[in-house]
Amino acid sequence: MNTIFEDYVGIDVSKEWVDIALDNNIHRIDQTEKSFKKFIKIHKLHNKNLLVVLESTGGYEQLAVRSFSQAKITVHIAHPNKVKAFARAKGRLAKTDKIDAMLLREYGSFINPEEIKPVQDIKQYELHLLGSRLEQLKEMHHQESCRLGIASKAVKQTIQSILNLLKKEIEKIKESILQIINNDADLKEKFNILCSMKGVGETLAMVLITHLPELGSANKKEIAALVGVAPITNQSGQRTGKAMTKYGRHGVRKILYMAALTACRYNDKMKTFYTKLIAAGKLKKVAIIAVMRRMIVILNAMMQSKKHYFA
Repeated sequence: MNTIFEDYVGIDVSKEWVDIALDNNIHRIDQTEKSFKKFIKIHKLHNKNLLVVLESTGGYEQLAVRSFSQAKITVHIAHPNKVKAFARAKGRLAKTDKIDAMLLREYGSFINPEEIKPVQDIKQYELHLLGSRLEQLKEMHHQESCRLGIASKAVKQTIQSILNLLKKEIEKIKESILQIINNDADLKEKFNILCSMKGVGETLAMVLITHLPELGSANKKEIAALVGVAPITNQSGQRTGKAMTKYGRHGVRKILYMAALTACRYNDKMKTFYTKLIAAGKLKKVAIIAVMRRMIVILNAMMQSKKHYFA
């Protein structure tokens, strides 16, 4: 049990309000910055050794995260799947906002302290939002491009108009991300370190900065697992299945895969590594995944040491 905190606060987040479990009581307040500040002041929560626990809810949790973090209170954004597993283990079948808030408060005392990571600062959060929007626009562009090939002449004109608009918006988002990076000395240094590896271009560097902020602070096993390039053991009893890579951050993994293909051609170290794997009888796709893993592990080490890549 986690005992490094004096007490735990569970928050169930909705669009218009939040339910806060504090001292075995439930408080419902509006989803506004003013309401959060008032609640923290009334209950004298400033600088207390508390752990606030809430679930990731697609962005609605961010106002609560910012408000409590600014009051120097530790906040943990719990993965919904872990909370559900905890609820099943406790035998909790009923579900209401108040029950969820109390459950999150109880869950706080069972969280491994190593899982509690610092919340993103405002600049990193803005980069994350821009990166997510960039992914959405690229996906829409891909969908429209697929439709273009089978459309009639009249329909093609509308699709082409949408493609042109999407292309402009994609470039705008890229410019906004690069502007934030270039205006911040620390982010600019990280960007330049990443781009020093052959195979890592502007696109991958931006994705790693926007969607993998743990790069440079996690160990090599953790960073491989976060990206989804760490083989997961598949064994039960006497049966031993193939270890496979899955989960992880799809957007990062997709761009890293393309970068690995480039690295296998133009990065001497990665090319040699890939060739040895193929010569040992590994499938090409398996060899590419291994290159991806090696690349992200090396990039992680480069960020930790703040050193550029040397072939």
